[in-house]
Amino acid sequence: MHTNNQDILMMLAYPAFLAGYQTVDEALNDQLFSSYLSAFIEQDVMPFTDAQSDINQDEIRNQWLNQFATSTTTDPLVSLCFDGASKLPSLILPALLDLLAQNRDIHRMAFLLAAYGHYLSANVDDKGVSYEPNSAHLHRHDWAKVNSDNVVALLEISTMATARLHTYSHFVAMYKSYRTQIAKYGIVFLLKQMTYKRLAVQ
Repeated sequence: MHTNNQDILMMLAYPAFLAGYQTVDEALNDQLFSSYLSAFIEQDVMPFTDAQSDINQDEIRNQWLNQFATSTTTDPLVSLCFDGASKLPSLILPALLDLLAQNRDIHRMAFLLAAYGHYLSANVDDKGVSYEPNSAHLHRHDWAKVNSDNVVALLEISTMATARLHTYSHFVAMYKSYRTQIAKYGIVFLLKQMTYKRLAVQ
């Protein structure tokens, strides 16, 4: 699985934006989000890297964080969220499919896609601020899926359909549960629940 700083930023962009943050550094100053991102690096990135055995795991994690922290922390999250329909398939889906194939932990990936689906359909963040999602690669039939009462329809939009995520029953169940919780209680509530259950930080 090839992962770079753009993958890491995409993991942060939608959840942090929905929480009401405006920039990457604002989100990373929140321990909840920095722990979530660190967990992604440690659990979903580092196991696939060819790290030297004599390098401390904390050092490896910090190297990943430093790859983007110095130059992108002031990037507006609204820009990172732009056109996820074209970004997610190339940046995130290959990693998710690798995790599914190896029967590894997919909680954070399911959480991200649930956040993305909510971002497209909700038009208001956790703080009640309205926004207009912008995704140039979504066509009319894709928006019909986005706004469907069946949240699983999002997984079959044109840019994601080839991944056939709807065929992974355990992923679908997790994704649906996260969509429901985000809609009812908000992104921060769900992330706190994941942290409490050690799904985001284990």
